[in-house]
Amino acid sequence: MHSSKLRRFVAVSAMAFFLGATSAQAQGVPPPTIVDTDGDGVQDIDDQCPESDLSATVLINGVNTGIPNTTNPSGCTFADLVQEMIDECLDDAKNHGQFVSCVSHETNILKRAKTITGKQKGKIQSIVAKMK
Repeated sequence: MHSSKLRRFVAVSAMAFFLGATSAQAQGVPPPTIVDTDGDGVQDIDDQCPESDLSATVLINGVNTGIPNTTNPSGCTFADLVQEMIDECLDDAKNHGQFVSCVSHETNILKRAKTITGKQKGKIQSIVAKMK
């Protein structure tokens, strides 16, 4: 039940971290004209989340998690991916227990990938456990 955007977020973030990046300006190449409708810094043509949630921190069901809402190179914010994870878990679960279990499973993946800390995982799980 792993979200393709979640897998892509982890993979792209890891690649960007390990490979680093050089800007076109540093190489003396004029920058191309960029159309970025949602203002996340990723050109619309390359943006896998064209309507990103650009809030400073991740909100779940209106509750502030305190987790910084970062944007990965594919144009998806962490909030976009958390919301997709929650939506998929809600769609797949037959009851609240299954929903919470699904979110727990998905946040375990994020923790193992070092995308979130144990404390952040706990905060997400605490919030979804109280959702109705």
